[in-house]
Order: sequence, then C-alpha cells, then structure tokens
Amino acid sequence: MAAVLLLALAVLAGCKKEEGQKEEEDAMGPQEVGVMLTLSALEERHQKLVDDSGMSGSGGRIHLHSNQAADMYKGQEQEFVFDIGHIEKLGKLYFWNYNGEGNTESGLKEVKISVSEDNITYSAPITYQLKQATGEEGLAATNLEDGSEIDLCGISGRYLKVEAVSNYGGDGYGLSELRLFRYRQQAVEGESLSLAPLERLLNQKWTASPEEYNLFNGSGLSDFHLETATHDNNPAHMFAQDANEISFIVDLQGEYPIGKVVLWNYNDPEHLDYGLKKFRLKVSDDYSIWKTIGTYTMEQADGSANAAASLVIDAENIHGHYLQIEILSNHGGEKVGLSEIGVFLGSGWYCDSVPDYTALFSRYEGWSGADGIYSVNLSGKDGEANTAEKKTFFIFSDTIVSTVDPMTKRRSNVYMPNNTSALLTGGEPDCKNITFYWPEKEEATANIIPNPLTPATKKGKFIYYWLGDTFVSGNYLYVYSLRIDSVNTMFGFDQIGVDLARYEIKNGEVDFDSLVLINDDAQRLCRVSDASDKWYFGGAVYQSTEAAGALNPDGYVYIYGYEDITNAGRQLVVARVKPEQIEQFAAYEYLAADGSWSTEVPKEFFHLAQDVAPECSVTQITSGEHKGKFLFVNTHITNSPTIKASISDTPYGIFENKTTIFSHDDCQKLLGKGNNTYNAKAHPALSDENGLIISYNINGDDCFVYADIYRPRFLRLGIVKERE
Repeated sequence: MAAVLLLALAVLAGCKKEEGQKEEEDAMGPQEVGVMLTLSALEERHQKLVDDSGMSGSGGRIHLHSNQAADMYKGQEQEFVFDIGHIEKLGKLYFWNYNGEGNTESGLKEVKISVSEDNITYSAPITYQLKQATGEEGLAATNLEDGSEIDLCGISGRYLKVEAVSNYGGDGYGLSELRLFRYRQQAVEGESLSLAPLERLLNQKWTASPEEYNLFNGSGLSDFHLETATHDNNPAHMFAQDANEISFIVDLQGEYPIGKVVLWNYNDPEHLDYGLKKFRLKVSDDYSIWKTIGTYTMEQADGSANAAASLVIDAENIHGHYLQIEILSNHGGEKVGLSEIGVFLGSGWYCDSVPDYTALFSRYEGWSGADGIYSVNLSGKDGEANTAEKKTFFIFSDTIVSTVDPMTKRRSNVYMPNNTSALLTGGEPDCKNITFYWPEKEEATANIIPNPLTPATKKGKFIYYWLGDTFVSGNYLYVYSLRIDSVNTMFGFDQIGVDLARYEIKNGEVDFDSLVLINDDAQRLCRVSDASDKWYFGGAVYQSTEAAGALNPDGYVYIYGYEDITNAGRQLVVARVKPEQIEQFAAYEYLAADGSWSTEVPKEFFHLAQDVAPECSVTQITSGEHKGKFLFVNTHITNSPTIKASISDTPYGIFENKTTIFSHDDCQKLLGKGNNTYNAKAHPALSDENGLIISYNINGDDCFVYADIYRPRFLRLGIVKERE
C-alpha cells in the first residue's frame, strides 16, 4: 500500500500544468473528458453539491448553474468527501463556486484536493485557488483563478476529498456544484486507453461490480501509461471470478485501432494459481460478431511487489470497441483472475464520443430534447474556422418541450412541437451561446407548418412536417420538409410528400418571418402511390459548388433520399440540380440505373448504397489519403446501434468498403423501456481538422418520462495522431 500511495502522490502533484504544457497538449488534439462519474456525498447534507440541483443539464462540463441559494450548499463545515462507488482512473474536476445572488463571498477560495482508494489513506493534498462566482443566473464552471479545471491525470481513487482552507470573506463555506469525470486519453499513438467493464443498467442497478473495475483502473500499477509498468501484489487491486466463468470483457469506450494488449496476471502471492493460463483474445465492433486475434498461454505472476507484465500482444492495429478474453484454463485455482488489462492505441482512424456537443442538447427547461437534428453554417461553407462570428443553425423534427427534475431526470409539463430550431454563435459547444426556438404555446403546431393547413387522416389532426436536410444557397436557408399524415396504424404516421421551406438570411441571422413554402404538388421529390416501391428525397444534401467550399466542384447540388422496396430494404438514391434552380422541381435530374441523368423519373433508380436509413449524410473528405472523395454515414438498417461509413469517388457513385465506425450501447445504460437508436449523420458544419462530427438519436417508449432518452449524442471520427 505504501508504494502505491507514493505513486499516487507523485501523479497528483504532477498534474499541475507547467508553463507551456497546456499549449503542447492542445496541439495534440481536442481535450475531451470521459464519462461523468456519479458522486455520493458521505454526509447527506453535502449531497446538494453533486445532485444536479440548479444545473441546466445532465452530465456535462459546459452546463450552467442558477443563482438561487436553495440550489447550493453553504455551512460552517470545511471538509467534503464524495464516493464514486468503485476505484476509477480519475480525470478532470470542475467547480461551480457558490453563486448565491448577492452573497458570492461565501464561495471557497483556497482548497485542498486529495483522493483515496479506501477512505482511510489519502494522497497528500494539493492546494488550489478557486475563482469567485459572479452571482449571475446561468453561471458557467468557475474552476481555478485562470478558469482552467483541475486535472487528476488518471490517478486511481474511489474517494474525493475537498477541504476548504478559506473563502472570499463570507459568513460560511459554500459551493454550487462539482462534477468529476473519468480519465480519458488523448487520441495519440501509444496512449493507454481508458477502459471499463461492461456497464449495463439493469433494474436501476449497474451490472458491473466494484471489483471488476480493478481490471482497468490502474490501482496497483506503477504507471498505467507504460507497458513496462509493474504491478503490486495487493489482491485488493486485482480481480478474480469463479474458475467456471467464460470470459473477461473489455469495453474500449470507443472504436479504436488497437496497437498492443498488455496483461498483468493475478499476482496475489497466496493465490498465484488463480492466474489466467490459456485464453483466446477476440475483438468486436458491436458485441455481437467476434473475430479471434489469437490463442495465447501466459505464465503465472511471480507474487512480487513489482511484477512485470506477464504478456504483451501485438494486435497490429485491428479496430474494435470490445475485447473478449475467452478463458480456456487457469493455473489450477478455484478462481481465475488478472491484476490489470492495458490496451494501447495503434495508428489509423478512431471514433469516440464528443461529450460537450452531447451536453449542449441536454436541458432541464423549455426545449429539452428532439430528434432529426441537422446543422448548417449560415455562411454557406462547412468546416470554416471557429471564430466568434461563426453562426451554426440547427433544425430538429419532433421536439419535447418540458420541465425536467434535475435529480430524477423525470419530465413534467410536456408538449411536443413537430419541428424547432436553434442558433449557436461562436462555433464551440457553449450553453451560453446557443438559443433555441420553439412555439411558446401548447396549441401551436410547429415552426414550419404546411400551407395550406390540411386535415390529416386521423380525425382532429392536421398534416405536419418532419424536417430533412438544410443548406444555405446565396442569401437563403433551405429546408427539405417531409409531409406527414397522422393515420390509424401501429406507428400512427405516414410520409406522404416532400416540400421545400425557404428563409431569408439577413445580417447573418435567419429571418423567421420570411418563411416561404415551395410545395411539391407534382410529387417530384416523393412518390408514394406504389406501396411496394416508394421513394423520397431530402434526407441529405451535398453542395458541389465553389460557394459551399467544395474541392473541384461540378456546380450541382446533390439531394439524397431512399427507395423503399418491399423485400429489398432501403436503397440510397440521388438527384441533382443547379443552385439557381433549387426551387424549380421540374429541373431536378434523377440518376437512373444505367448511370444516366434525366429530368424524367427513371423506371429504375441507380442505387448508391443498401440498407440505409432515412436520415444520413454525404460529406467530402478534405484531407488525408482519401482527400477529394466522399463519405457516406448512416445508421445501419434505420433502427440499430450500428453506424456505418463508406466511400465513393464521386457524390453520385457507389459507396463501397462499408465499415462499422461505431456501435453504441446507450440504450442499455438509460432508464426506460424500448430504447432505440437511429438517424446517424455527419455534421461538417461542426467539424474541423480534428475530425468529422457525427450525431445519432435515442428514442424510447418512456421518452416523455425520462429526459435523457430523447436527444442527440455526438461522436468524432478522426485520425489517431502520431506521437511527436
């Protein structure tokens, strides 16, 4: 224990950033945070510090806090201890200082931070000075004096202690909120991945036991960053299970190229026979289909206080989201175990979560969830630099407006407009810089309403719009609007047409009063007369124009959709038109099966991809080995946890080499029945040199009950950086 404590002390002390260190880290790519850890205060009266009361949304570092004293803690006590529930690699720690209106002097000034694995022995406390709050409504994390957060750099701990040394002169010691995040590595070759056991929420309890985290949390390791690290011989830092168990499962928490897998065998001197002996190592993208990397035999550990890694496996950059260590034998004991599993990044592409964009759309009041998200830069160019003047416009389809209880995440005062929008200024995910637009009255139907308003098949309802893709051409913002009928079927709706909505852009803003609808009365964008062969356009748009910033543009706007063929699934189809003829549906040219373009609807469409979803994206690749080619991103087969990507040489060619880039398990980590995922697409408007931003949506039977279900999640598809 003493040796590990000395290590913890050194790691924590080393996390204070030296001059120039932050700039060097920033050059290596985005500084993401890991999953927010659930903290429980050891003293119930301190729970208000970590229960989300007063916060604007769930799970993010970018959320805002109220200035109501009832949402904060203030008292005479100066020590606060929080329990994670198991030992974790601890990452970044964010503070919202005491923000009581007119009484911010009670906020903490100088604090000491320490961590412990057992709530008995703590690391030597490190002293920090927190920034005073402003008392404003909607306070961003205040953190340290310079605004930076505290980085615990992956130190292993279960308990977090905050000791108040001084305040800003008030009559007590107070804080509004603190949030702690799991350690997350940078996407750099050779980095040790932040791993987890298979975490599932079953009957409101996590399936992973606290002991299972010992396989991945770095406890007992001399330095988890290194494959040459040594492990101690304390069984409290290891994991063993019944010898009859089938496997150990490793969640990489993203889709990564795997360079090396490093194993430290079970190292308890009294039970070395628990050690794993023979096993198969398998990899999977989706926890369904597994590929064997190899079969291996591993020697017993030596039981020393500084045991070297027992086996280093070169995985040769194979991609995966999950690893399975299939147990074939152990060294004779009644249990089988390991001390630690390490996975080190290889080279190539990766896909992982972007928590800040996900947090941007978690809100506890007003607009509080939607599906069908699309985005566009109002300048008309995707991928432009994130300046203070950058303006990104979002559209959403069915939207939930409600009040959310921050502690239970349950909704109240719910109603659902059919489509809404939002404007983000500045290009970075910032809760202070985004404005949402929705109908204020429950009886209002939507922001974009069919004209004329037409009764639906279901009595008492009217035809309404879901929204397709949006784009900017000239001084206009266009939105393909899918005409929806309310019907008496199991799903309750049916798509019957596609129209085009147009807004003027004035002084860099969308003029909502300028809305004009161009109705597709001739059904050039949608054909539903043949129930066995329906087709629709508007699910994605790519502008191959100089004004849109395309490489080698051909001057067309490409509009994508799908052909829904009975017993054949959904096939990607495309039409095109010159920008100046966007509103003239008769000028749209369709791509026929023989490769020809014609304004006549073809007897057979050319199919660019199979098993597609209604919402998707086509994006030009602007760097790397595929520069100038086109990337198609969509949810595989409409409703599934799997997101696929494929490449074509042209925006109208066959998209080949379909690859799983991410498979998510959010639905198994959320309360609620019938959770499902859909509508994955790329957002070049949000993307930069660090990678392509991708979203997907979550829905479920209880979306009107639990606020974490019905909102988009975000990913980044990027390239692992070479180590300098």
